[in-house]
Amino acid sequence: MITYKIINKGNESTVEVKGHAGYDDSGKDIVCAAVSTACIMTANLIDKLDLRYNILDLVCDEGYFRLQVKKDNSVISSIIDNLNESLDSLQKEYPKYIKIKN
Repeated sequence: MITYKIINKGNESTVEVKGHAGYDDSGKDIVCAAVSTACIMTANLIDKLDLRYNILDLVCDEGYFRLQVKKDNSVISSIIDNLNESLDSLQKEYPKYIKIKN
């Protein structure tokens, strides 16, 4: 199962995603692929918009993603909100394979 949490503290947000969905075999798991794509696209968009100075920490390993950003403008806040909405949508569609970690 994939777990995720987004923590907002003051002017910073931390996104942490862990695990594997187990929806299907490796290479065929559409839930893992969707979550990975959403996370990587988020980090790439921050870089593409030349906002990488907002990235405080980025770890992207097999089964683990963590992104910590300074939310000092509305663009970064919107990007993190978009990721949160994407993960929430996936959680609603595949509740056995992804959940919000409290």
